[in-house]
Amino acid sequence: MMFWRTENKIEPKKNFHLEIEEYYNKVSNNEIPKELLAEIIEKVTDKIYDDYKRFWEQYPKSRKRYSKLKLEDLKHSFVYYLITDLLRKKKLVEYRHFSKILFGKNDAELDDYEKGKFDYETK
Repeated sequence: MMFWRTENKIEPKKNFHLEIEEYYNKVSNNEIPKELLAEIIEKVTDKIYDDYKRFWEQYPKSRKRYSKLKLEDLKHSFVYYLITDLLRKKKLVEYRHFSKILFGKNDAELDDYEKGKFDYETK
């Protein structure tokens, strides 16, 4: 009897996009303009998928881990940095309000996050 070994393959990008979209739609609770949310979802999907593809190639022993999106990766500081930079670039008055919603942080936690981001970028 012959057994075929199946290799782990990374899920299609559209699967990542759908999961990320569902996550941010839930988190945003309709408090973020749809166009802005769509742009955030696109940026995050592109970044996460590119990272997963790179890690999938770079770490063959971890291919299973990088085959499918883990939602906790959306809470990684580098994803937050990406979103923060996008919101700041747009010079939105609601920057802090939107950040608190997307990151699930209060004012003090957002202050700590911003200080950490500044420290990271200026070291």
